[in-house]
Amino acid sequence: MADLRKETIDAWFGRLPADVRSAMPDGTAGEDPAGLAATEGLKGLSTPEDILTYVAGNQDLFLGMGRARRVRFLAWLTKRTYPEKIGVLEVLTDGGEDGGQGVMGKVAPVFLEDIRAIVEALGPRAARGIVDADTIAAVAGAGYELASEMDMRQGGAI
Repeated sequence: MADLRKETIDAWFGRLPADVRSAMPDGTAGEDPAGLAATEGLKGLSTPEDILTYVAGNQDLFLGMGRARRVRFLAWLTKRTYPEKIGVLEVLTDGGEDGGQGVMGKVAPVFLEDIRAIVEALGPRAARGIVDADTIAAVAGAGYELASEMDMRQGGAI
């Protein structure tokens, strides 16, 4: 179940690394009644259709709860099985590119922006994991070898 109550969100937010928290500059601000209402409304909903129907019918609730709660809600959704979570996320962000004209209306661009903010915040961490000193050295070494081979094929120095 998605628990979006203030005390739960505060505890969750406090455990996040600084780069993830930076994607939520408003911290856990947002309307606590919205978090409480969403927590109660999501209880017992198990199918993607039920969840999407609830979100579509309570868009103002999701708009008012703040980014941290919406991100926590999205994290709860991603715990679902693969085909379900992909389909649900697509529908939730439907309309995000066209200004909220899709099934989810005005909440879709907000969910899309929340996802983008998290991706941007985690980008440097992902890049550091991919491009470390050893990787740069390996790429540079391969570049020198390739340049040397090309030089040999052309019959001289570049």
